[in-house]
Amino acid sequence: MKTILVVEDEPAILALIHHVVEQDGYAVLNATSAEQAFERFEENGAHVDLLIADVTLGASSGIRVALELRSLLPNLRTIISSGFPPAMWPEEDAAELHKYPSESVATLEKPFAPATLLDLVHRLIGWSCEMAPAVNFKAAR
Repeated sequence: MKTILVVEDEPAILALIHHVVEQDGYAVLNATSAEQAFERFEENGAHVDLLIADVTLGASSGIRVALELRSLLPNLRTIISSGFPPAMWPEEDAAELHKYPSESVATLEKPFAPATLLDLVHRLIGWSCEMAPAVNFKAAR
């Protein structure tokens, strides 16, 4: 099962993201702060397939969390969510994040539809084992 670490300090948005990705068959780790994100990462043995992090996390930022976790797990796929356009993100952090290949990093603008979130998740890490769409080979002929 693929695991997603969600870092979001707004309880309603955290609950929404958790519900949407869990219903799609992914294991979900929740964190409400940068410190808690690092704890969840370590507790799970650094087995995380995708990070979904809010840009603003109190004294820290989701971008900073992504950069630190990617220093430990360089292939970690990442979705950065924000209600602000990228031009308003912490400039230094955003510049560092943009050094990674575009196929491993995506942005999610708030508010978002659950289908938009799942499209990004599927694009970055594929389908969960349980929810992969069935292929009807007879119909494809």
